Amino acid sequence: MSYIYRYVDGSLDFHHSIDKKPCPDNFPMHAHEMYELLFFLSGNGRFMVEGCEYALEPGNLMLMRPSEAHKLKIQPDSPYERVAVHFSSDVVGGVDPKGELLRPFNDRPLGRQNLYQRSSFRSGYVHECLNSMETDINDNYYRRLSIATNLYPILTELREAFLFRQNESLQNPHNEMSHELVSYVNYNLTSGDLSLDKLSEQFLISKCQLNRIFKQATGSTVWDYILIKRVMTARQMLRSGQPAHKVSQECGFRDYSSFYRFYKKRFNVSPQEDRFKV
Repeated sequence: MSYIYRYVDGSLDFHHSIDKKPCPDNFPMHAHEMYELLFFLSGNGRFMVEGCEYALEPGNLMLMRPSEAHKLKIQPDSPYERVAVHFSSDVVGGVDPKGELLRPFNDRPLGRQNLYQRSSFRSGYVHECLNSMETDINDNYYRRLSIATNLYPILTELREAFLFRQNESLQNPHNEMSHELVSYVNYNLTSGDLSLDKLSEQFLISKCQLNRIFKQATGSTVWDYILIKRVMTARQMLRSGQPAHKVSQECGFRDYSSFYRFYKKRFNVSPQEDRFKV
């Protein structure tokens, strides 16, 4: 990946980047701690989000809320160019304490209504704001200011488009079985038995068929998906001040050592160290 433009701090991460020869293996299923807007500029790919799949076209906008697992299925036959904006709720909370600008992210089921086409917005204003986020000024204060002040009108337009489509049918057909499966896993993420045997019994299908349906829907095996979701939940709990051993147990890890290894591999910091960062 080559960065055309990059700005990052603790609550805001903006990049305009390109993969001239994208490798599908470089885009595994993952989730973020922050909200994400991704503007698809070029390439040949599809996004898989929590059991739903979206075909991408230049000018499309994808949005994901924190911990919403997603995977890009990109083809290597054409350059993949995009602009991504990751931001924490604090970036918006100061100007919108009621959370109206975050409704398109939060007020919908997992994996639903993640895609907005260029025609979803009233004009080309969103893309003008997007272009204006990049500045030639070599000063981090003004670079951040440029991104933040152009983010708010984009979120305003997005909210209007969200409210307009609220009473319409969902734009993305989905497999009901895969959606029920993903929903069940998320509902029972920290408290239920999510072994393949249990899930197979719950949904009255074979373990082989269950894994196949789940991987088609999310781009991940059931277990990899559960691990990612559990460790994201664990990080939120740790940063609220809860002890690491308690968090490990409450997030469904069998023993602390396996939790510790996976956590450190994922975040490059131990659970205990991460807890005291806040």
